[in-house]
Amino acid sequence: MGSEHSRRRILTNGLALAAFWNTATACASRISGAAASTGSARRGAIPEPVRYLRTSWSADPFALCSYSYIAPSPLGERVRPLLAEPVGRVHFAGEATSSEAPATTHGALESGQRAAREIRAGGGDSVVVVGSGFAGMACARALADRGVAVTVLEARDRVGGRTWTERIGGAPAEMGASWIHGSRRNPMTTLLDETGGRRYRWDEDNVTGRDEAAFKELGRYQKKLGKVEDRDATPMSVVFPSPLPPELAYAANVAYSQEYAADIDQLAVSADEEGRPMLGGDLLLPDGYDQLLAHLRGNVGVRTGAVVTTVRHRPDGVTLTLASGETVEAGHVVITVPIGVLKAGSIIFDPPLPPGKQQAIDALGAGLMDKLWLEFPEVFWHRDADVIEWFDHDHPGRWSWWINGHKVFGKPVLLGFNAGRPAHELARASDQEVLASGMDVLRRMHA
Repeated sequence: MGSEHSRRRILTNGLALAAFWNTATACASRISGAAASTGSARRGAIPEPVRYLRTSWSADPFALCSYSYIAPSPLGERVRPLLAEPVGRVHFAGEATSSEAPATTHGALESGQRAAREIRAGGGDSVVVVGSGFAGMACARALADRGVAVTVLEARDRVGGRTWTERIGGAPAEMGASWIHGSRRNPMTTLLDETGGRRYRWDEDNVTGRDEAAFKELGRYQKKLGKVEDRDATPMSVVFPSPLPPELAYAANVAYSQEYAADIDQLAVSADEEGRPMLGGDLLLPDGYDQLLAHLRGNVGVRTGAVVTTVRHRPDGVTLTLASGETVEAGHVVITVPIGVLKAGSIIFDPPLPPGKQQAIDALGAGLMDKLWLEFPEVFWHRDADVIEWFDHDHPGRWSWWINGHKVFGKPVLLGFNAGRPAHELARASDQEVLASGMDVLRRMHA
């Protein structure tokens, strides 16, 4: 998990990457009443939070996941180029189509620019882009700058897709994408430079709370992964004991689930090998990811609340039908929706996508990583660590990874993550249940 190669966190996808179980404003407005209900306040060990924000990406009908991963299948890493191939006048972009930088914002951006090049090469003069995340906005901007008529349709009531910045305690609360992964020779860093935004050089090795014995044990099994022959069709779990002992479950969650938003029984061995090396370390953005997206968008218009239900494609053009019954016509369409939406069949293609394309959609994994942002009246945790880890022996992997917002933003905020199975376990829990679960862990950490 060295910083030179880490792809950590789009949704956290990046590539995240989101919906609250309720809306952000609803969560924030109820926090003053929620604090007393989190339990154990009488212990007096830590203060109650004054505000919180949470995500539930799998409950968002326009995401249904956080970001993609390579699941065991005969396709292996070929799944991404297969997904990226156009079908006539239908083009595909998004982090899931990126072979070079999957599950990252810069992978999404580059995929959108690639789709724009495909259309320009074919002489397209009118285009509909479905989705307004980095893939959609990069494609639309590249086409609009060349004089192509572009219509951007976004199902949500906001622009950005899985890039979504809220605010909490004076800090930017990234509900989706958080990091610039591999800041050297990265188009996201270029956007950051152009906006004049601040950057925090992330040190994921500056960690407190880690159970070193558990990671030492994990290392024994990681060596065995190098000896697996069919790396595409074999899950990582093949070299691990079943069931996993608690210490291995915790360490595997931090090493793999918190990276890929999926568990070792869901990840192909080759999932840990795809993509180009990411150089220059990772960055967090004290001014928010939304500023980068706004800069990329420029003056490109986006029509929000436009839910695409059907894409009819023919040799001379495309017709999109919206949930409202309205139709939109163009020469080409670019689909940038998350892999979760494609897997669910939320958009009907007429005629149906060819078998190879559908096979790629079915084979690619749709991972889940959810966040809990907490604002406190004061800092009670380790002030100097970038990362706080937690080994819950009863629920290994639950709330195993936290970011110290005081170190990054200078504010009394914490950000907790659940990924893989623990994220699914809490995905449809109520706000109060999620808050109580996170606070219970913090109390036990600081008992």
